Amino acid sequence: MKQISNARDAVTCHEETTMATVTLTSEQLALVRTTLPRVIVLACPGSGKTETLAARVRHLIDLGVPSQQILVLSFSEKAVGVLKKRLPSDVAAKTFHAFGLGLVRKEARAGSRIPALLTPKESVHLLKSAIKRCPKASRSAKKKTGIDLSLPHEVQRLADFIKRCNGSDDLARDLAGNSESGFADYAEVLVELRTVRLAYEKTVDRAGGMDYPAMLRRANSVIDNAPLHFQHVLVDEAQDMSVEQARLLSSVARRVANVTVFGDPKQAVYGFIGGKLADFGEVLRDAVTMGLTRSFRLTHQNAALANAVLASSEHRVIGDRHGVTPSLLRCASAIEQETDVVELVRRLSAKGVPENRIAILGRTKAQVRQAENALLAADYETASAFSPRLYDHVFKALDVLKLVQISLATAKAGKAPNRAWRANRLRDIVGGRLPRKVLDDCLRSLAKAARIPSFEGRYVAATRIYLGMMKATGNASSNLAAELGRWQTTSQRFQRVDQLRAHIANLSRRPKVVTSTIHGSKGDEWDHVIVLGVTDGSIPFYREIKRRDIEEERRLFYVAVTRARKSLHLFHAPFHHAPSRQQFSNASRFLTLKVKRTLETG
Repeated sequence: MKQISNARDAVTCHEETTMATVTLTSEQLALVRTTLPRVIVLACPGSGKTETLAARVRHLIDLGVPSQQILVLSFSEKAVGVLKKRLPSDVAAKTFHAFGLGLVRKEARAGSRIPALLTPKESVHLLKSAIKRCPKASRSAKKKTGIDLSLPHEVQRLADFIKRCNGSDDLARDLAGNSESGFADYAEVLVELRTVRLAYEKTVDRAGGMDYPAMLRRANSVIDNAPLHFQHVLVDEAQDMSVEQARLLSSVARRVANVTVFGDPKQAVYGFIGGKLADFGEVLRDAVTMGLTRSFRLTHQNAALANAVLASSEHRVIGDRHGVTPSLLRCASAIEQETDVVELVRRLSAKGVPENRIAILGRTKAQVRQAENALLAADYETASAFSPRLYDHVFKALDVLKLVQISLATAKAGKAPNRAWRANRLRDIVGGRLPRKVLDDCLRSLAKAARIPSFEGRYVAATRIYLGMMKATGNASSNLAAELGRWQTTSQRFQRVDQLRAHIANLSRRPKVVTSTIHGSKGDEWDHVIVLGVTDGSIPFYREIKRRDIEEERRLFYVAVTRARKSLHLFHAPFHHAPSRQQFSNASRFLTLKVKRTLETG
């Protein structure tokens, strides 16, 4: 591939468009105005990639390209949502799956029957039928692992697994080999599950339907004959493309003269779900490569750390301004790490930093949850990227606790409880009917909970009653138990329900410290970033060390250290991985001498 380098002088764009007030660097302006038909844009973190893409689209429209002849593709609904806010409303911005679905439907309108896109409920129903037609595989799975595929929750889990695998046996192995995927127990029965999946795919075809995983496969089978009216195709976040998405784009590129691909191979961290495109040139073999090397997010100090992490002399990141040196804090234990994280948040808050401009990132959800619990104990609430807060449910659980407290007062007064009133109140709390047996069990549990001596114990009992009712009504979200359990320690400080309710309500209204896995943080930025567990076994993760495949883990660390606009704080502490019962204590191998030179250590 050819290379073009551009100076990084600030240039104001004077196009007669909405971009007239936007100041672009010479690199960005070169991309906006390029007449090259095939371009690969290597964009560093915080380089204004999406803004440059949007400016490019507006420039094309100014040149007379009809907006209906411009297509923008991206990896996820989240990325497309961002694009739609910045692009003219009549420019098509779609995920690869949505684009693929449109191709399949156009091909069907031209002759064959239009496949119906299955709802999740319909997919599960057809999967149930497929499982019934695979009795041998089902018996084998149950004998090997105890998993009963006929149970409703196991059917749903298998449906999620099939969707994530997207028809790939390699992805199935990767997911089953990931202890945090929720599918680790599938590792021994992948052959049986493949049999079920193939039966399910046949069932879907016979039903005249198409599910999410089939969209791209079907699109790739029809694209060569599909009508394409686009003059320009632009792709955002190209490093996250799966093999099927890359095939689809390659087919599009054979039909469309002008294709521009934006991405950063150094941030390719979704190999575990199929995003393994290391070289964009595999898709656009005749493309010219241009770069966006200046990061408006990173300081010179944070950029130096990012460059040291990858130890690459090619396409180095250039910071935008002077800042503070990133820090590395060594902790003797995970508890000490949590304590120090709380103290750091307290110091930042005391300086006037809004809590929602602080982010805590970890390799695993368990690490992040430990920090969340420590912060909550110190009266700092968190906004989790992977576990939404369920305050409405917490307050309803407190309504159940109020009933427990009333039962306690009634018993102390020597009065008999009003069964009918309590039953009606429980129905009101869950907002619907309850099976008679469930209601009877809940009423007995209320009486037992009233005899528990501590307020904390009564809180725990009340949350169990509420969780049971929600499961009975089919409205229990997957993280409900965890969300109710978060407040158990806090409940120790109170003796009255109204006081606990007021405390939770107050925290819910305040700005919250953001918490996320590193994977979930990709594409986001905060003023101050804390990275937990920079420890071998955590970063890089022990499983990848065992496989001798840590380059994606290095890129994941790169993503973590490039999220901060102002200060970056790395924490090294012993890491205990409960699922594998392993303990790790050595600092991450990514903390090389070159990396350490860019850090203040303590």
